[in-house]
Amino acid sequence: MIMGSLATPFAQVPMDRPGLMNEVIHAIYQSVLEAEPWRASMALIAEYIGCTSATIVVRPSNGIDLGYLVTHPENGKEFEAAYKTTWYKSDPFVSLPPERVVLIADVMSNREWQDSAYFREFLQDAMPADAHHGMGVDIVTSAGAICRLRLFRYPELPPFDVEHKARLANLVPHIKQALTLAAQATRNEAEREIYEEGLDGLNIGVVVLDERGQLLRANPVACRLLTAGDGLRRSGREVEACTPSETRELRRLLSDATADSGGVAAMSLSRPSGRRKLAAVVRRIPMVEESEGKARPACAIFLRDPDAPARPAQDMARQLFDFTPAEANFAVELVNGLSLDEAAIKLGIRRNTARAHLRSIFMKADVTRQSELVRVLLSAVLGLDVQRN
Repeated sequence: MIMGSLATPFAQVPMDRPGLMNEVIHAIYQSVLEAEPWRASMALIAEYIGCTSATIVVRPSNGIDLGYLVTHPENGKEFEAAYKTTWYKSDPFVSLPPERVVLIADVMSNREWQDSAYFREFLQDAMPADAHHGMGVDIVTSAGAICRLRLFRYPELPPFDVEHKARLANLVPHIKQALTLAAQATRNEAEREIYEEGLDGLNIGVVVLDERGQLLRANPVACRLLTAGDGLRRSGREVEACTPSETRELRRLLSDATADSGGVAAMSLSRPSGRRKLAAVVRRIPMVEESEGKARPACAIFLRDPDAPARPAQDMARQLFDFTPAEANFAVELVNGLSLDEAAIKLGIRRNTARAHLRSIFMKADVTRQSELVRVLLSAVLGLDVQRN
């Protein structure tokens, strides 16, 4: 596949350094956490196998996505781009049997390989490494994603043999597991971003604290509230209310939540500005057993400013409860704290029309009171089990 050149070609296959295989396996799993995944591990795999270059295609190119690949040596950046934009379509060394290490000689004759446009116009002419001997494996994760690992050697070196194939085969389970872990981490991050976007849209602030009550992170809405200091504010690495009594109550709820197996508690927070109190919901976050010395998320405080409107919830309400557009707009105004008459005036509709909307909304959401409707809508949209006292 794609390569860059080395300053000095290998004269022979290097002898293993002590502990090299353990270094390779560690680097494979470490790739999940790196800013540029797989770069360091490709260098060690090349050394361990004894090859001129190593390439991993974590996400193959297609007509929409250029994919993600990493080559060693690093001076092959321009060739990575060339492969992703053009040559991936002509690569003859693809669609291998999953988890089976094969040589170029296993899939085509040497003449077919050297006569291919991929070899003549891309590997040989465009690249100074002059790739000749090739070995590869396709790895399919449990989610169905296909990863490609390709190794090449200079023509003056001996071809890859059974020992080289066995070495690469020993690494395959570790690479597959690391890919699975990386995919899970990516999904978790994507889900967190989607969740936080939904909270931002509804003007819900989220403050995440560790087991010592110290601030780990806050979403944009919570950051604005903390900066304003009107109801909740920073105190060093901790958060506090604007009155001593409410600070004590907040810390009691946080302590109880950390020690509890799961409950949700709520309180209101006074605001020096005189605006209506902030609603605060404290919820425990299940902690992982190991965190490699890092602070672990233990509690979350969900903050709702009753004077801040929930913005883009109409579409979600329509999808979840089959509301009409008019009913969804009306329901969101009720969530924002308006009464039936206030919502009717704001939306420019008659009171009888508002009452008709309310009856239909109650029926579709299976509730009988406005306060219950607000709780159901927030619970459905945010996934919070907020219990009323």
